Amino acid sequence: MTKLQQRLADVGAAAFRDMPEPDLRILKGHVQSLQAMLSGAGAGAGASNDRIQTEILRFRETGRLHDVRSARLVSWGTRLRSVGQPALIEDGERFDPLLSEIDAFRSMPRPYRRCWRGLLDGYVNYDPGNARGAGDRNWRVLREYLNDNLPQLERSGQAPDWLAAIDDHANLLTEDPCTRYGAELLTGEGNPLEVLRRDLSAGDTSWIGQRIFEAQIEAAVRFDDRKFRDVLPRVIGLIVEHDVLADHGLSRVLDRYSECSSIEVDPALCETSVGRWGNPWLERNDTLWTLVRPDTRRMVSSWHKLRLIEDFFNLLSADGINDQRRINFWKRHVDQISDMHFALGDAAYRDPRPSFKTLRQMMKGRMLNLTNGGVSSNNAFIMRIAGHVYVEFGEEGNAMFAFDAAKLPFDLSKLQVAGNKTALKHPSNVARIIHKDGVGERWERKADRLIASLSAARSGSQVSHTTPSYGARPSAPPPPITISSNPSPAPRPASADSELFAFFAKHGIKTADSRDKGGSLWAYAPRFGPATNELTRRNFAWAERRGAWYLRS
Repeated sequence: MTKLQQRLADVGAAAFRDMPEPDLRILKGHVQSLQAMLSGAGAGAGASNDRIQTEILRFRETGRLHDVRSARLVSWGTRLRSVGQPALIEDGERFDPLLSEIDAFRSMPRPYRRCWRGLLDGYVNYDPGNARGAGDRNWRVLREYLNDNLPQLERSGQAPDWLAAIDDHANLLTEDPCTRYGAELLTGEGNPLEVLRRDLSAGDTSWIGQRIFEAQIEAAVRFDDRKFRDVLPRVIGLIVEHDVLADHGLSRVLDRYSECSSIEVDPALCETSVGRWGNPWLERNDTLWTLVRPDTRRMVSSWHKLRLIEDFFNLLSADGINDQRRINFWKRHVDQISDMHFALGDAAYRDPRPSFKTLRQMMKGRMLNLTNGGVSSNNAFIMRIAGHVYVEFGEEGNAMFAFDAAKLPFDLSKLQVAGNKTALKHPSNVARIIHKDGVGERWERKADRLIASLSAARSGSQVSHTTPSYGARPSAPPPPITISSNPSPAPRPASADSELFAFFAKHGIKTADSRDKGGSLWAYAPRFGPATNELTRRNFAWAERRGAWYLRS
């Protein structure tokens, strides 16, 4: 029996020899974090709110702090309100006398330090942005008082963790409390938030959390283009996490992005802004979209249209990801498109997959139900360019139809639209184009000429570019424009091209000409530069997506 006891003792001792020493600092940190989350005036002072209120009432009646205990409790109660009485920090008559009374305990270093800590809790957790009475003024007086007296606090022996924290973050007691955290947090060089939450009870609801958010946005928009793009995913995450502060932060980030040398689509920024503020080209969303500059709004409008064009032909057309020709064609015209609608068949309208849910959310406000569209998988893409409306279908074998916007045979303000000859294929169309190449000419070239000719025909008339009710049917349909299946390419005057390329050479502008292949003539010049006016005069338009100018057909 003795041998067995000895063996068990040896085994136990061996097990404890291999066990690492517990890290009490981690356990202490967890305890302090819990205390910070649960902290109220009473928690920090070691007393209930009722006991603190009793001492506050006594101070109000006498104007005195009678002992160390009373001073400590009242110091932790500056934010507490009672019926018929403002919080002390909002009291224009009693706050300054309170600080004078606490000064009387300065000769008692450790008790005074506890009082100072209570006052710090009031400063950190009182929101001057929602101040009542004299709150904003007293909060600033308190900041100055704490800052002046921090160096005099007792630090001999083992100083408490909160004192080390405020020594490291004394900037919180200045007029510029949080700027230092902006770049530090964005670039991942440090994370002071945990220390502030744990040791100073500065939770996410504190004004400090708001100022740190603003500091990160400020730091981001001051970075150069490369660094700004590097931190953009993190900034977008911040905006998503801070709903109350998001609109101001988002507006600053969008305006900064529009100033970048290249403003190609940022999918996350586009989805975040459209998801929060709605479709940027709809007047009903003006309230939020006027938070950014007009050119920024136009940038996001182009992004949103490009996203919808790509998603329509990738997700909602029969060819799926193989229908790149139609995607590329309409992307070239994106800056001419003033409005879009999408009529979805039952399959796309009810598809539960996340990609379809996201797409329907992006189409919000411009989505209809497609009836009589043939198969349930058919969908229609309806867009306005100048005075005409163009209709594309997802299913193969459907032509593109063009209609006079003033005489539409369908109503896009309704919840549904028919995809047959009673509406989207109505015989009152002014033109239709089949997506098949002719001999010597691609269908894109024919469509370019159609859009150019229809836009030119309406350029002299007063045509509204806002979305009409589209309710009237034409009493007598106008004769459609006939596009032959195999026309010869329209010749380009050699003299015009030679003069144009001489202009490019003079200004050192690089070009890419794919017009003979159904593409465009591109000029790689800055959006705003010495050649801008001349390019505009020569019928060039700026394409946000590509960051270059293209010659309108």
